Amino acid sequence: MLGATLELPAGLDRRNQEIARLDLGVIARMAERLFGAWEQDRCVCICGNGGSAATAAQMSLVCNICLPSFVGNVLVDRCAVVARTVAMVLAVLAILLLPSCGFAVEPASQDAGLQEMLADVCRKHKVPSLTIAVVRSAGTVTMQCSGVRKRRTDESVELSDRHPLGSCTKSMTATLAAVLVEAGKIGWDTTIGQVWSRAGEKHLHAALRDVTLDELLSHQSGLASDLKDFQTIKADEWLSFFEEQASPQLERRRMLGLILAIKPQHPRGSYHYSNLGYVVAAAMLETKGGDSFENLMRRHVFQPLTMDTADFRTLALAKELKPPLLWGHVADGSPIDPRIAGAENPSVYAACGTVHLSIADYARYAQWHLKHEPAPLLSQQENVEHLHVGKVDAPAERGKYGCGWIVLDSALGRALFHGGSNTNSQALIWLLPERDFAAVACTNTGESSGLSACGEAIQELMKRYAQAPSKD
Repeated sequence: MLGATLELPAGLDRRNQEIARLDLGVIARMAERLFGAWEQDRCVCICGNGGSAATAAQMSLVCNICLPSFVGNVLVDRCAVVARTVAMVLAVLAILLLPSCGFAVEPASQDAGLQEMLADVCRKHKVPSLTIAVVRSAGTVTMQCSGVRKRRTDESVELSDRHPLGSCTKSMTATLAAVLVEAGKIGWDTTIGQVWSRAGEKHLHAALRDVTLDELLSHQSGLASDLKDFQTIKADEWLSFFEEQASPQLERRRMLGLILAIKPQHPRGSYHYSNLGYVVAAAMLETKGGDSFENLMRRHVFQPLTMDTADFRTLALAKELKPPLLWGHVADGSPIDPRIAGAENPSVYAACGTVHLSIADYARYAQWHLKHEPAPLLSQQENVEHLHVGKVDAPAERGKYGCGWIVLDSALGRALFHGGSNTNSQALIWLLPERDFAAVACTNTGESSGLSACGEAIQELMKRYAQAPSKD
């Protein structure tokens, strides 16, 4: 049982500051109950009110630091903020005490050298912040962050901050497609024309009618990258989507009305990166799935993986955000308020890039793909395999493009990776299955140096954690 003081490892100054805000008496009682539960192999829920979403992160942080000091192999996991009112926030933490739980997060590494490395990369590339996680198939190895939420402020970035993923959202869309394929709602070879069989040539061009879901997800549809690439569509049409005057579902239908009747710009079957292809795919999934794309993703991907902070950014939700906030930074390095229109892709692009989440939840997602096993999202291994196969040569990416992944052979074995940006933040994810290694990195700037910073950070993480082959 903890006493009136809390002895913490060196190198955790930022965490110390967070913990200092908490009542040590409460921490002591929490630790005593956890220890008792451990002795009885039980689970414990700890509830806190009167705080914010940050309260959950602080309590989880306390558990991460305190538990290993007396409970050996304990796995810590944070569940959802289940209610938010004007007066209080109820944060529920599920502390999982069974080592067999595949999606529990291991206690965070206290590698002081890793923190220094992140700070060095931030300085070298002049980015406001970097946040990373390293993952094994058994759980998260470490999560670290360095830098500030907004340039020219001293407000430190926190592990609880939610990061925009940009196009790293695409593999999530493909993952949802696998769920619906397995449920018999749609097939990988289902065509646009089969989903909307009543559409005439006035609404669906003949060259697009036989394009399949699989081709849309692997950028083989022939569709242009973005709406602004159509010479026959006025620029004002694209800008109007940032106003988000209708639901994302209706906005997708409006965009389909603009693009599906036009002859595709590229030959079908060749690789041409297309955000519009993912808009069409999302509309197909929600048509056959019987609910909005966003609800389907929440129900079939986010919830089963306990990705409790993951959601799609909309302008309406952004306007309700309260400080402290993680600010993005545009190409010239200037900060941009995350609550305004234009700070993120419009909601019509949900399937291609509007997911925001914490680094812990991104790690959970990476873990599922790294494990390469169906549960808890799927039941058939063939659909997992389908997600991880490169389907078309993508010379610009130095590999093959699959279902939201770029697949290539690297010096460390087969690799799957993807980058993403909403023009003011960037994210990068790498999987090395033969090394039982995955890493994710996020930075809150759209400057050209941002992706370089994420890449260098992940390269350093590979040197530290991915050199030894997997025991499997």
